[in-house]
Amino acid sequence: MDAQWLADWTARAGDAVGALAHAVASFLGAAAMRLASTLLAPGSTMSVPVLALSLAAFAVAVAHRRRGRGVSWRVLRRVLLPRRLFGTASGRTDAWFALTGVTITGIALGWTLISAQVVRASVQPWLGTPLQPWLPGWVAIIVATLVLFVVYEFTYFFDHWMKHRVSWLWHFHKVHHQAESLSLLTNYRVHPVDTIIFVNLLALFLGTTQAVLLVVLGHTATPLAIGGTNLIVIVSVTLLTHLQHSHLWITFGPRWGRWLLAPAHHQIHHSDDARHHNRNMGDVLAVFDHLFGTFWMPAPAREVRRFGVDDGSPDPHGLRAALLDPFVASARALVPTREPGPALATKRAPDRVTAA
Repeated sequence: MDAQWLADWTARAGDAVGALAHAVASFLGAAAMRLASTLLAPGSTMSVPVLALSLAAFAVAVAHRRRGRGVSWRVLRRVLLPRRLFGTASGRTDAWFALTGVTITGIALGWTLISAQVVRASVQPWLGTPLQPWLPGWVAIIVATLVLFVVYEFTYFFDHWMKHRVSWLWHFHKVHHQAESLSLLTNYRVHPVDTIIFVNLLALFLGTTQAVLLVVLGHTATPLAIGGTNLIVIVSVTLLTHLQHSHLWITFGPRWGRWLLAPAHHQIHHSDDARHHNRNMGDVLAVFDHLFGTFWMPAPAREVRRFGVDDGSPDPHGLRAALLDPFVASARALVPTREPGPALATKRAPDRVTAA
């Protein structure tokens, strides 16, 4: 009997180990597919070609700053990979978020996201029958491409504005602002909940806009796209968005700098100077910052001396602060209390440190 029991237990243990091995293999396979899709898909804003072109644009910016003195590989390497990138806790946390963001996080968050196509299909029946196409096809395509790009920019601004104004949202977004040095990898330092909110909000806005365009313009309202991603978004991400967290003070000058957000604008946004809090919340266009009174024109010379969130956190770059603490702080912000005790002291944080 003991022998039979041992045989049954061994068989069950073997089945459990086999199931676990299968689950691990499936997860690793999904991670590999996710990584391949991120790096190779034509419409991915983090594909190898897009990142290569972004680095080329960054090199051009560095060369322009050196005013014809030439750029050696050694100088370019120091600019692209400064020592603080991996030599500081802040830089290492940025790198960790960049690595996990394109693999593990992407898989874990997949089930939490809706798509613009689903929203469009849900909204369109409520808008009635689409009109017959009344614009030349190429005009309708250009209109749809421009409109959807502007909606993308507005969604980015609105999402960002909310996360600086709504206390429980701020605690998730604060993870991004806790970076004490900026680099190209800081762009990926984003809490998963922050990402979930933005991507779903973007799907809601873009899907609704697509339904309206289809009804108003007709079936020809298909935007120019690469792999399903708006062409203007791909270009703007390549030339501007990926470089927003550069440590170089680039302003685009007094004319273009009033309408396009350069790295200097975003350094203003990340600044711990109270004058700069809640400024420059757009992605590429400064239009909505002008409309909502959040625009700050950077000076020609560097005016930001320090980045980060000064809220007394003992270890802002640890795993707990990066992933777990935001849930606790957000829950406290949602619980009503009569007395503004220590738990609610951070509600003023968005007014003090509006960097992102």
